[in-house]
Formats: sequence, structure tokens, C-alpha cells
Amino acid sequence: MFDIPKTMKAVVYYNNHDVRLEERPVPEIGPGELLVKLEACGLCGSELTEYHMLPRAPLVMGHEPSGVVAKVGEGITKFKVGDRVTTHHHVGCMSCHQCQRGNFTLCENFKKSHLEPGAMCEYFRVPAENTKYDTLILPDNVSFEAGTLVEPLACTLRAIKTTPINSGDTVIIVGMGFIGLGFLELIRHMPAGKIIVLDLNDWRLQQGLKHGATHAINSGKEDPVKTIKELNEGRLGDAVFVAVPSIKVWDLGVSLCEKGATIHFGTPMDPEIHWPVNANKLWFEEINFTFSYSTSHVETAAIRDLMAAGRLDADSLVTHKYGMHEVPKAIEQYFEAGESIKQLIMPSLTKA
Repeated sequence: MFDIPKTMKAVVYYNNHDVRLEERPVPEIGPGELLVKLEACGLCGSELTEYHMLPRAPLVMGHEPSGVVAKVGEGITKFKVGDRVTTHHHVGCMSCHQCQRGNFTLCENFKKSHLEPGAMCEYFRVPAENTKYDTLILPDNVSFEAGTLVEPLACTLRAIKTTPINSGDTVIIVGMGFIGLGFLELIRHMPAGKIIVLDLNDWRLQQGLKHGATHAINSGKEDPVKTIKELNEGRLGDAVFVAVPSIKVWDLGVSLCEKGATIHFGTPMDPEIHWPVNANKLWFEEINFTFSYSTSHVETAAIRDLMAAGRLDADSLVTHKYGMHEVPKAIEQYFEAGESIKQLIMPSLTKA
């Protein structure tokens, strides 16, 4: 049994330069709900996009958690106190038009369901619909650290599912941050031919090679179009994944597409930015665009099972761990984009 306190520490976002460790009440739970004691929570880049965060601030951060069930609500039979779990912060209703078409992330209910008050706090409430549809038990061989990556890796899996990769295809991934490496970690299990990764950071390119890339190109030091054609019998990419929210990089991604290619954009652009593209070129070269927002219970379960089978090298994607009092330091490191991939926030490392 857990001795659950009345209050807890929570990481509260005001803006990218003002993140505070505050005392908040431990949430109460109702029928069908869970109270989870946090073990680890990933820091996601989406939580540092001020156009998305500031209108809702102040708010408790965090949506990539793993932890231990501390209390179960009335009617719960699937979970018990002490279970190791990870949970998705959003779920669809499973019955509307979009859900029936498999577009769970477009469901009107999707953004209405969320972990309370967030996940970057010592305890959080899992609503009944999240408990029912997208809370997963972590097997003993899946660490709490890896458990935090179920949701973000599920996002990359959903993106890959929208983007055809045929046997022998040349795949190009632009950006070797967490999202790009997530693409790579999954694509390396597919029957692609060459898998070519691009970045401006040589350390991150080395991580790409460790995670299954066949070639790595520093696009700040050499012309990627020329180099890829030299490597690939004059051809460019059949499937291109762009993991950087920048017009310049999106333009680069399109320039890397072979005729008939599909290009996926894995991160959102600021809503005030408009991207001019040459539609004539896209039409005559039959280049397809794909986008995907978030993920669903289908992909989170698949990622958990891939981890349990030992087929994903998830733990190596975690490069830094911080206490809850060190989130500003973790944010600074995120923006430096140096020798780091994923930062985790852990209550066990928190100083009083």
C-alpha cells in the first residue's frame, strides 16, 4: 500500500524561461480511474513551443510518463496497486465518425482527455477513458526509462505507417534529434535498402549510425543532393522523413525526393509561418506529402510489445536524467541540441 500525501511537487510552466517547482494537491480519483506515482517523465519539444503553451500557462508539464499504480478507482479490474504502467495523455471516444475511420487523433474527444494535473508531478490522475483504452502495463524487462518513450515512439510509428516504404527503397531522414532517431529505430526493422541520415551535428550523426543508418551526411559540410546521388546510382530518396520544424529544412527535404517519392513532415510548424512550395514540380514529379499528429492506442500497444520483445533499443535514446528541480537546466540543454537526445525528469533525483 502507498502512503499517499495530501500535497506533491509539480513542475509548472509559465514560459520557456520561467518553469517552477510548486506544491500542488494530490488529485482525487473517481470510478474507473487510476492514481499513478510518477517514476520518470520525458521532456518533449512540443512542451517548449510557446505558441502552443503560453495561451494555457501556467500549467503542469509532462505527457510522457511511466510510474506505479498507487490507487485504483471503483470498478477497476485490469490494474492493481503496484502495477508498473505507462499511459497516453489523449484518447479518442472510439465511436465517432473519425474513430470509426481509424482517425483517433482527429476525434473531438481526443484533446479533451488528459492526465491531471499533468504528468510531470509526483502523482497524477488517469481519467477513466485513458485508463480503459490506453494505459499499458510495463513488463519487468521494460525499464521505467524506456516506458516514457512508448508515447513518443508511437508517434513516430504512426508517421511511418502513413509513408510507404517498399523493399529496397532508399530512405532519408533529416534531423537526428529524438524524433529523427525514433524514425530510424523503427525503419531499420523494415526491408528498406539504404537509410541515409542528415544533420549538422556530427555527434548526432554518429548516433544515427549506431541506430541503423547506412550512411550519414553533415548537410552543413557537403551538398546532400550531390552526395546522395553519388551514393545511390544517381537517385534521391523514395521515402523522406523531415524531423525539423523549419521552412529551410522542409525545402531541403523536398529537394531530396526522387520522382514518385513520399515525404513525411514529423514536426509542426509555427501557425504564423506560411510555406511557399512549387506545386508544379510536385504535380509533375508525383511527390506525395504526409503528416500525422500524435498517436493512438494502436501504436502505443505495438511499441510496448516491441520493447518487451527486445527489438527496440529504447534505453539508449535516453541521454540525461534530471530531478524535478532541474527542469530549467534540461530545457536549456534541449535548445542547445548538442550531445543529447532525450531528457527525463525523475522524482527520485529531486532535491527537497
